[in-house]
Amino acid sequence: MHTSGHISFNTNTLELVDRIIILRINTDEMQVETLLDAPVEQARLLMSDAATGKSCITMRKLINPPVKPRILLNVKEAIWRNYKLIELENGTIEVFLNDGLVTPSKPYLRDIAKELGISIFNGNGNPFNTRQLGSMLIKELSE
Repeated sequence: MHTSGHISFNTNTLELVDRIIILRINTDEMQVETLLDAPVEQARLLMSDAATGKSCITMRKLINPPVKPRILLNVKEAIWRNYKLIELENGTIEVFLNDGLVTPSKPYLRDIAKELGISIFNGNGNPFNTRQLGSMLIKELSE
């Protein structure tokens, strides 16, 4: 679904309108969606004025794409004390403390590395990023 574009209204005739209804044909789901069904006063709050004598409502204000949870496989994992470190198939590192996901992960990974006596710096003296440090810790804890 595209969220780009806008709907324009003539500001000279907008005072003659009681209600604004904006529909969209969703060809993926084969249905007509109601994006807006509101009195003009309420719709005006979504409008921005253009220099051309028109008011516009951008599609982004009307469409809230559903957030789909990503289902990724665990590639590697390790447990250390109350921590569970998981590397997902996309390389993301998740850290769980007492079975609860903690974010951001990096400070927790640094604390674990410190307690294990593992450097958080690479050969060039730069700190490892979250994925590098997490992967290294999982490897170390799995041995």
